[in-house]
Amino acid sequence: MSKSEVIDVQISRQVLWVGAEAYPLRNIARAQAIKLVPNREAAWGRYLTAVICWVLLGVAAVVAVKQAPRLSTVQGSNALHAAGVGALVLALVLFIISTIRLIRVLSARTYYALVIETAGTPHKTLVSTDGNLIRELVRQIMKAIDDPRTEFRQLVTNYHFGDQVYQYGDFNVGKVLK
Repeated sequence: MSKSEVIDVQISRQVLWVGAEAYPLRNIARAQAIKLVPNREAAWGRYLTAVICWVLLGVAAVVAVKQAPRLSTVQGSNALHAAGVGALVLALVLFIISTIRLIRVLSARTYYALVIETAGTPHKTLVSTDGNLIRELVRQIMKAIDDPRTEFRQLVTNYHFGDQVYQYGDFNVGKVLK
C-alpha cells in the first residue's frame, strides 16, 4: 500500500522546488511524465500458474483421502487421511491467497510520475494519480526554462512506494523509511 503527502511544487526565480528539493532550471535537460501501470497480464499469468499448482495439490489430497481406507493398518490409514485433509485445506488456503493477490493487482490504480533529468541521473520527483496534473507540470517546467519570468505554484498529492534510498556517486547518503 502506498502512502501519500501533499507537496508544494513551485517555480520561482528560475528554480523548480519540489517540496524541499531544488532543481535549477538551467540544469534541467529534460522533464517527462511517465505512466506507471500495474502489470495485470503478468498477474494473470502468475495466478493461473498458481491455480494449476493448487488444483494438482488438491487432486493429490483427494486421492490420498480416497486411498486411506484401503491401507492395511489403521495408523497408516489415519495418517494418510489426515495428510490428505491437511493438503486439501492447504490447497484451498493457497487458492484464496492467490485470488486475493490477483484482485489487489487488478484493482490497483495507475500512477503518473514526473521525472526530471539533469546532467546526472534521472530523478523521479513526484508520483500522482492525476496524469493531467503531471503533464501540466512538465509544460510549466518547459515554459519556465524558455521564459525566466515564469512563476508557478501547485499543491500535489505525492505517493510513496516503499523505502527511498538516496545515493550520490558511490556513496549511499541515507534511507528514508516511508
